[in-house]
Amino acid sequence: MQRARMLAAIWLIFAVNPASLAQTHLKLPSGDDDYRELLEEQRSGPCETCGVVTAIRTRTHEGARRRNPAPALAPSLVSTPIIGTGNVVEEARNVNAPVTTYVVTVRHEDGSFAFIEQYDEPAVRKGDRVRVFEGRVELRND
Repeated sequence: MQRARMLAAIWLIFAVNPASLAQTHLKLPSGDDDYRELLEEQRSGPCETCGVVTAIRTRTHEGARRRNPAPALAPSLVSTPIIGTGNVVEEARNVNAPVTTYVVTVRHEDGSFAFIEQYDEPAVRKGDRVRVFEGRVELRND
């Protein structure tokens, strides 16, 4: 029995040509044009992250409260920036101001829903065909 297995293994080694196992049609990208072509081929298929905006709503969150490190040393000691560049002083005053975010609801082509939260006002409206890319909603060109 062991001898029959050895003969079968030797026969397979000689019967199967190693060159037939290689992928001769494989082409690796070698330049910018090849990469562009591969990206275009990728976009031409079905879009898994594409859909339609079904709703846009705003949410107001409480601002991030900073902890004052001074209370551990002296409870009555409070630090305040005296000299600052840009908006440092204004940001220090508005640290507890409410933050508005926008939640965009997208219904994907497969029927599933996605809720994307972003800080800046979206450039899309309800009914627009969009693509979700890296956590952002982008208007589709097609």
